[in-house]
Formats: sequence, C-alpha cells, structure tokens
Amino acid sequence: MGISSLGIGSGLDLDSLVRQLVQAERAPRMEALAKRESDTKVQISALGSLRSAINELKDPLMTLANPDRMQARAANVQNPDKDNPFFTMESSRSSARGNYMIEVHELARGTRAQSEAFTNSKEVVNSAAGNLNFATGDGSSFSIDVAAGATLEDIARQVNESKDNTGVSASIINTGGSAPETRLVFTSEKTGADNQLVVSNNNAELDKLSTVATGAGPAGMSIRAEDRAADARISIDGIEAYSSTNTFENVIQNSSITVERVTEIDKPIRATVDFDTKGVQKAIEDFVKAYNGLIDKINSSTEYKPADDDGKSNSGPLIGDGMVRSIQSSFASIVSSRSGDGMVNNLFQLGLTFDKEGKLEFDTKSTGELGTGKQRLTKALEDNFGAVSEMFAGENGIATRLDSLVKQYGQSGGLIQSRSQAVEMQQKMIKDERTAFERYITSFEETQRLRFAGLDKTISNLQNGANMMFSQLGMG
Repeated sequence: MGISSLGIGSGLDLDSLVRQLVQAERAPRMEALAKRESDTKVQISALGSLRSAINELKDPLMTLANPDRMQARAANVQNPDKDNPFFTMESSRSSARGNYMIEVHELARGTRAQSEAFTNSKEVVNSAAGNLNFATGDGSSFSIDVAAGATLEDIARQVNESKDNTGVSASIINTGGSAPETRLVFTSEKTGADNQLVVSNNNAELDKLSTVATGAGPAGMSIRAEDRAADARISIDGIEAYSSTNTFENVIQNSSITVERVTEIDKPIRATVDFDTKGVQKAIEDFVKAYNGLIDKINSSTEYKPADDDGKSNSGPLIGDGMVRSIQSSFASIVSSRSGDGMVNNLFQLGLTFDKEGKLEFDTKSTGELGTGKQRLTKALEDNFGAVSEMFAGENGIATRLDSLVKQYGQSGGLIQSRSQAVEMQQKMIKDERTAFERYITSFEETQRLRFAGLDKTISNLQNGANMMFSQLGMG
C-alpha cells in the first residue's frame, strides 16, 4: 500500500505515526554521528594549528641550531649619517674578525665627451651618409648609421633609441645667454679607467662628433681630465685600493665594500667585522615569539571549561590528549635545560624567564649590574658569544635538540600528521556508518509501513463487519 493510502481504511493517521516512529529511531543515532563527526573536524583543525605553530620554530632554529650560521660574521660601518652613508660593507661567514679605518677618495665614473659648439640642435652635421661607432675597453660596442643631412638632434635621438646601445646616452646642452651655443654630450655608464669611451666614424664629416678623427683635422669631441673614465679609489688603514666599479670585492678578504660618496679629508670611517650578534639576537627573539605561539596553541587546545547547561562541552578539542602533553613537556624540558660548559649555558642567563602560562619572556626587572633581561642578552652576546653559540648549536645544544623535536612532530609524515590521518580515517568510518544507518532506516520504515498497512486493513475489516451487523439489527 502506498504512503499516501496508509490509514485510509481505518481512518487513523497511521502515516504520521510511522513518521514519528522513524524519527524516534533515527534522531538519537544521527545526533551521535553528527557530534562525532564535528569532534573529528575540530580535532583535525586543532592538530593542523598545532603543527603550524611547531613549524614556526623552523626559521629561528635554522640559525640557532646551525654552527656555521652562529659563527657568521657581520660588518658594521660607523657612518655619521646612516641615511646617507659614505660606504656600506658586507661580510661572509668566513670573513676574519677585524677593525679597519677606511677613506673614500674617488668614486668610479664613466666617460663624458662633449662636442664643439654648434649654432642649434637642428644644425646639419653631414652631407653624406656615414657611421658612428661607440666602444669601451671591456669590449662593448655598438654603431648607428647616420643618414645624409642628419642634424645634431637626429643623431642624439638615434643614439638613445638604438636597440644595440651598450650604455651610452646622448644629450644636447643649450647654453643660452648673449652668445648661445649648442653642444652634444655623450655619457658612458661603463666605469673604470680601462673603460674609456672611444667614438669613431667612417666619414670625416662626422669627426665633429668623434673622439678619434678619420680626416686630417682633429676630432671634435673632447674629454676633460675630470670627465675621463676612472676607477673608484679607497684606502684601508693607509693602503690604497682600486675598483672599476663602486664595489670592492675581497679587498678585505671575503668582504664587499660599496662606496656611495667621498669622505672628508683625513677623516676615515671605522668599520668592523665581528660575530653577527644582531642576527643571533634577532633569531633568539624570533624563537621566543614562535615558542610562545606554540604554548598559546597548546594551552587553548587543552583548556578545561565547564559544560553548558545543556551539557555541551566548552573545553579545548585536545584536552587530555597524551601526544599534546608529551609535546608540551618535551619542549619545556629542553628550553629549561642546561647545555654546554661555558659561562653561559641556559636561557635564564640570557635574561629569559617563564611566566605563569609557561611562555618565555625577557625579565623586565633589573638584576644589579646585569640589568634587565634584554640587557643581559646583549651583554652575553658581546662578552661570551662562543658560549652562547655552543649552548644553542652544540652537539647537544638547546636549539639542536629543539630542531630535532620540530622535525619529529612537524615535518611531513611526522607524528602530528600521522595523528591527523588517523582522525581522518575516523571521519571516513563515521561516513560509512551514516550510509549504513540510512539503509537501515529505509528498511525500518518499510517494515513499519507493512505492519501498519496490515493493522489498517484489519481495523477496516472490523469496522465493515460492525457496520453490517448494526445495519441488520436496525432492519429487524
């Protein structure tokens, strides 16, 4: 009997009764499955956040757990004006420690050649076609074809628009005044004494715009002494050094100096190459920030909160989780431990303490001559850098062990990802359970409808018999 006909014979609302029975059978189980599924989603999200927080430690530990990085060198230049330095300096990890007094005498420059005076920029230079070639000592060169009747302006434009241009710009200078003149200027960006610009031609008419003449007369482009290509020149502790560019590579071994402007006479600038204390300090501060982020995630995911009046839990999704407790205790144990035999062998000597939540913080109270936590950190790096390096990056160093722990839990295929995959399998099982239960509910509903269809028929037959009997009695 169809769903719509259930109860027609008896006149009872059997269809509604079946729906109520099905809902009573379905609701508790579906609610339980939904809660389990919701719990797994929250757990997967929490595990993902926890893994991300652990992996935030990777970057600072790349420095703190690496002996080579911890022994890296950094250059410091005592420029009077940091926004307008005389020179900057960079050193590699293999640079020797040292102090230097450096002066900048000259900056590297390219050639500047200027023509003799013309009447104006539209003056015709040549009556026959020719060629201008631009070459420098490094082997760079290019040429332009100059058409007959070319003006000064035409040639300047051709130079600047040439696709083969190797670094020469052309400009036209108009002097104005009572006796106005126009001159063409070629400027080469190729710096260094060996990179003098040479402009040649194959048409004597173009000697006016060349540094090398083809005809019998002199070349028209002149180069003043101060406009000749020149090397940059500096002195380091009185020893002069030269570079074809404004960068000096390995003049101080494994270091690079880039000059910006000439220093004042007899006023050298002090430069030092030493341990990269600022870089290490930043790595320590970044580590503290990342570690505290991890503790925040652990605390929020394992926090206990009383349930709502309706019994709904408000506690963290990983409360009571054994793996999370293990992570917390393992990290805290390493961070609070000692490492190395030097004058500095634990984080507390760097000015760090634990707060009530288990996070690290720099002590804000001044401890006698040692000062505040940040001051103790600076002093330890300046006075005992080797001990700090050993404490972090030694064979059993704090950072070395932490790095191993981060890989154990945070890397692809690590413990947290494996745990997440196990919870994902639970999700799949819940989905399979829901599918199986939906099949059961369909069968359950069909069974109930069959039972109530029989009941409906029985009641209908009884009612028909009773009606017939009452009819007969009335007739009698």
